[in-house]
Amino acid sequence: MLSDIKEQSEIIDKLVKKYLPIDLPVQGISLNISDEQIKNLNKIYIVASGSSRNVGNIAKYFLEEVLNLPVFVDYASEFAHRNPSLDKNDLVIAISQSGETADTYAALKIAIEKGSYTFALTNNPDSKIYNLAQSKMPVGAGKEKSIPATKSFTAQLLNLYILALYVAEKRNSISSDKIQELKAELCTLGKKIEKFLENTDQIDKAAEKIKDSKSLILLGRGTNSAVAEEGALKIKETSYIDANGYPAGEFLHGYVAVVDENIPVISIISPYQIDGENYNLVISNTEEVKRKRNPDLVIIKSQEDLLIENRLLFAGADFINIPQSSSEISPVFAVISLQLLSFRIAELLGRDVNNPRSLTKSITAE
Repeated sequence: MLSDIKEQSEIIDKLVKKYLPIDLPVQGISLNISDEQIKNLNKIYIVASGSSRNVGNIAKYFLEEVLNLPVFVDYASEFAHRNPSLDKNDLVIAISQSGETADTYAALKIAIEKGSYTFALTNNPDSKIYNLAQSKMPVGAGKEKSIPATKSFTAQLLNLYILALYVAEKRNSISSDKIQELKAELCTLGKKIEKFLENTDQIDKAAEKIKDSKSLILLGRGTNSAVAEEGALKIKETSYIDANGYPAGEFLHGYVAVVDENIPVISIISPYQIDGENYNLVISNTEEVKRKRNPDLVIIKSQEDLLIENRLLFAGADFINIPQSSSEISPVFAVISLQLLSFRIAELLGRDVNNPRSLTKSITAE
C-alpha cells in the first residue's frame, strides 16, 4: 500500500503530460458525441461503488463548477434497480477500478437502455465496463499492489477533472482564463505531491494518538465532506476501526451525540481562505463539537494557515499540514494525507494492509 501511495506523484505527472499540453486544448479524450451534443447536455450522473463513488462525490463539485450542469452521484447498486429518470441528453459516467464491478455494469446497461450517453472510467481497458460504454478513458494508474484503492483513486479523480476541462472547452461554460488557471495548477500537482510525501512526521504522530480508538469521526464541508467519507472508508478497510465521515454542518444534527472523549474527531479545514465561507463554517462546526463533547482533535489544514493553531478550543489538537492550493485541488492532498494516516494506523495495529479481511479488488456479483 505504501508503495502505491508513493507512486501517485509520478502517475499524476504522466497523466498531465498526456492530456494537458501547455497552451493547447485538452488532448486525447475519447468522448464519442458531437460538440453540439456536448453543448446540449442536460445533466450528469456518476454511478460507482466504494472508493470510486467517493471519487465521484469529490469530482461532482468540480464538474458542477466548470460545466454549469447538475451532477448526481449514486450508488451503482441502487441506480441499477430504481428506474432512474434519464433521457438522451444526459451523460452517465461509470467509474470502476477493476472495470468488472457487477453493480456498475448493471447501472451502465440501464443508462444505455434509456438512450443516455455513457462514459466509462476504469483502470482495466480489457474489462466489460470499458468495452460496453459508448465513450471511455483508461485511468492509467497501473496495477495496485494493495486491495485498498490509493493511486487509482487519485488517478480517477484527476481523469474526471481533465474530462471536465475538455467538456468546459466545448461548452464555453467558464472563461478561458479560468481553464488555463486550473490547467496550470494541475501541471504542478505531481511535484507538490512528491514534496509532500517527503515528511510524514505529523501523520505518524496523529496515527499513534488515535490507533487504539474503537471509533473515529471525520468531518469536512463541501468537497471535503466527500474526502471525509473516503478517509473513513480507508481506515475501516485497513484498520477495522469504526470510522465514519460526515458533512461537518450536518453532523451537529443528531450525530454529535455519539461523540465522547474516547472518540477522536478528524476535521479537514483546508484550503486556507480567511474570507471563505466553508473555511470559517467548518472551524465553527469543529469548535462546536469540541465544546459539546470534548473529543481529541486531529486537524488537516493548509501549511500556510498559522492562525488556526492558536484558537483556544484547538489547544492540544494534532495538526497535519498539507500544501496550500485552490479549493478545487486541495482535496487531493487531504485524500493522500488520509491514505497515509490509514496506512500508519494499520501498521501500528499489525494489520495486513495489502490484503484486508473479507475484501477483494472487485465485486463481480450483484
